[in-house]
Amino acid sequence: MTAAGAVRFPRPLTPAGAPAPQLLELARQRPVLRVVGPGGGAAWLVAGDAEVREVLADAARFTSVTDPGVDERAGSAALMVGMDPPEHSRLRKLVVKAFSARRIQAMVPEIERIVAGLLDEMTASGPPADLVTSLSLPLPLAVIGRILDIPEADHGRLHEWSSVFISLTAHTSEEITTALEQMNSYIADLVRERRAVPGNDLVSDLIRARDGRDALSESELAGTILLLVLAGHETTAKAITRAGVVLGPSGALRQVAEGHVPAAQVVEEVLRCQSPIDTGLFRWAKVDTVLAGVQIKAGEQIFVSLQLANLDPSARVEPDRFDPSRPDARHLTFGHGIHLCLGAALARAELTTVVSALARRLPGLRPAVPVEELCWSVGAMLNAPVSLPVTW
Repeated sequence: MTAAGAVRFPRPLTPAGAPAPQLLELARQRPVLRVVGPGGGAAWLVAGDAEVREVLADAARFTSVTDPGVDERAGSAALMVGMDPPEHSRLRKLVVKAFSARRIQAMVPEIERIVAGLLDEMTASGPPADLVTSLSLPLPLAVIGRILDIPEADHGRLHEWSSVFISLTAHTSEEITTALEQMNSYIADLVRERRAVPGNDLVSDLIRARDGRDALSESELAGTILLLVLAGHETTAKAITRAGVVLGPSGALRQVAEGHVPAAQVVEEVLRCQSPIDTGLFRWAKVDTVLAGVQIKAGEQIFVSLQLANLDPSARVEPDRFDPSRPDARHLTFGHGIHLCLGAALARAELTTVVSALARRLPGLRPAVPVEELCWSVGAMLNAPVSLPVTW
């Protein structure tokens, strides 16, 4: 604790990927906490299920428009996550059609094909194998690459840049700025190429919206593509990795293989109990307000912890226990309100395909090392093991 009574946030996860015990205990005592953020500034941490839903749903009291003085990345890419209506609604409407339930369902056979190919390669060379490099990362990169029609040869560079971009403390501000500049330069080249030779991909659709109806500015176009690259692979990759930590030891894969539990239900419990998002959501109070009895002044920064909210015992029974058969695995991993993740259906399709394929082909898949030996990503908005050796 600091002299002012605030706790530093974020804090390192436990070896199993759970929140730090001290932070978890404090959050259960007080769903709204005073914290010291990554930059050393004071902020509020909202950790209760009901309180998180309240903040994310109430646009009259809380804004997602980023304060440039807090984060230099704001405003540089016109990201939807940092916008309020009507700007957010306008941009989201342009993208949401690409992630409709009908389109995602049509993509499932292709996702299944990609997963099958990756598992073929993994089983041919193992066990053991690193789940991150064999499956978790290449799958969502391949999927978002197809949606945006980005060459496979460029996937590695995009991942390197995005990994730096989502850093909170793992990289310096100079490194973050450099990565953002390199990614923006790549996107500018991609837009020029696609503008000259349009295709049937989402980048071309956004360019047509930009050029045909002037529905979004050039910076909004670049920012939307950047967001799609980031959200389209980072969160899903880390969710698959975190699933690999618990699926085998919990017996979930064998339960799916034997028909006792649907793969989709297991996915929801993975998303709840193993949310890769520690604090990827930021808000600011628009007005003086009270939340859970705590006075928050206009302009004060708020960290919204989806991970802590998913573990709130006031909202669910035994929240710390990973239970593949849990019938009420409701969670906030995809957010809530107007900023509910537009790629949620795609992420669910990828995760469900992975769980189904592993249950069918490798029901004995499990970590090849003790969980205490796993090295987790630190100082970032998203957390998962950097590598996950598995056997079967």
